[in-house]
Amino acid sequence: MRIGVAKRLTLPDRDSMLRGYGFRKELSHGIEDPVELGVMAISEAEGREPILIVTADIAGINVKECALIYALLEEKFSIGADRVWISSSHTHFAPGFEGFFIDHHDGTLAYGEHPADDRYRALWHSRLTDAVRSALDSMEECTLEHLQVDVPGIMFNRRTIKKSDGLVQQSYTYPDDPDELIFQDCDSTLTAWRFVTAHGPKAMLMSIGCHPVTGGKDAYCVSGDYPWYFKAKVEELFGCPGFFMLGAAGDTVPRLRGESTQNSHSKVSSRKMIGDILALTLRQNELFFQPDKKQAVAMKVVELSVRRITPEEGRGEKGALAEKLLLKEYPEEKQLMPLRFLRLGDKVLCGMPFEVLSAISLQLKEANPEAVLISVTGGYNGYLPLQFEFARQGYETAFGATHFAPGTGDAALKCAIEESLKF
Repeated sequence: MRIGVAKRLTLPDRDSMLRGYGFRKELSHGIEDPVELGVMAISEAEGREPILIVTADIAGINVKECALIYALLEEKFSIGADRVWISSSHTHFAPGFEGFFIDHHDGTLAYGEHPADDRYRALWHSRLTDAVRSALDSMEECTLEHLQVDVPGIMFNRRTIKKSDGLVQQSYTYPDDPDELIFQDCDSTLTAWRFVTAHGPKAMLMSIGCHPVTGGKDAYCVSGDYPWYFKAKVEELFGCPGFFMLGAAGDTVPRLRGESTQNSHSKVSSRKMIGDILALTLRQNELFFQPDKKQAVAMKVVELSVRRITPEEGRGEKGALAEKLLLKEYPEEKQLMPLRFLRLGDKVLCGMPFEVLSAISLQLKEANPEAVLISVTGGYNGYLPLQFEFARQGYETAFGATHFAPGTGDAALKCAIEESLKF
C-alpha cells in the first residue's frame, strides 16, 4: 500500500457566516481555533490509481457542492468522483459555501435568503487543489494498521426518553433530572487507522460519533471544535498528522459543553479536554494496533432512491418555512442519494450524506462487525433516523431537520449492510 498526505488551513479571509446554528444573525467576529482540510492519497501499489480521502472542518458540504469538487479534481488530476471521499467534521463553528436563510428580524444580517459565499468557496477550492497535489507527490510505501477501543465517558444520547410518556425529551446538555429519563444507546467506539512507513507513522485517520458542539467562549468565533484538538494531540503524541471523520453523531453530544450548567465552574476547555482524552486513549492502547490482514483500498458508490418528506410526516413549528427551503433544495419529490463505501484494510467504511443517528451504526455493526459508519460524507442532507424514532418525536425527526420520508434511514441501513458484507 502507498500513501501521501497533506493539510491546509481553511480560515476565512474576512468575517463570514458560520454554519450549524439557526440562531445566528450576524457574521463571525474572531477565531478561537483553526479550521483545516486534509487530503490522504492512497493506492494499493505503485502504478495503481489513487483514492482521495478529503477531511474537512466544516458543518457539511451538500451534494451539489460536492459535485463541483469532483469536477474540479477530475479536471486538475484526472481523478473521478468514484475515487473521491469527502467527509465533514460537522463543526458548528466554521464557514460554509452554500447560501443560507436568516430567520430573525433583529440581527445585523437581513431576514431572508442570503447568497452562496463564492469567495470562501474559491479559497477552499484553491487550498484543496494545493493539498491534493502535495499528497500525490508525497506518496510512499506503507503498512496499514487499525485499532478500535470504546470511549463511553465523553458523550451521551441527547434523545432521552421521558419515563412518564415514552416521548423524547431533547437533552442538549446533560439533564438535571436523569432519574426521570431513559438514556438511549450511542456508538462510543473510537476507530483509528495508522499508516506506517519505513520512517515511522506517516498519518493517522480517526473516527468517533460525538457531535462537535462543545462550544467555546463565543458562538460567533471560528473553531474546528474538539476534532481540531484531537488531531493536534495525535500529532504531538505520535509524530504524524491526524485526520478526522465523524461517526454516528446525529443524536450524541458531549457530556460537558462550553457554557453548560455542569461546566460553569470549570476553567478547562471542553473542546481541548475531549480531543486530549481521545488522543491519549489511542496512545494508551498503542500496543493494540494490529496490521490489517487485507492491505487493500477500494471504493464504490451506490445510489439510494429517496423521497422528500411531507409536512404531515414530520413534526415542526416552522412548517411553512421549512417546506419552502426543502422544495428549493429538492425540487423533485424523488431523487437518488449517493452512499459511499470504502474498503480500507480489514474495515469497510460506510459513508452517508446525513447526520446519522446512533441506532443505525449500532445495527450496522451488529450485522457486520467490520463495518464503520461515517456521517456527513459525500453530501449533507439533514438527519437520518430510523422509522421507529418518529413515534418518539424529538428534534431529529422534525420536518425540516430530517429531509426525507420515514423509512429512509431503514433503507440506508439495509443498503449499508448488504453492500459492506459483499465489498
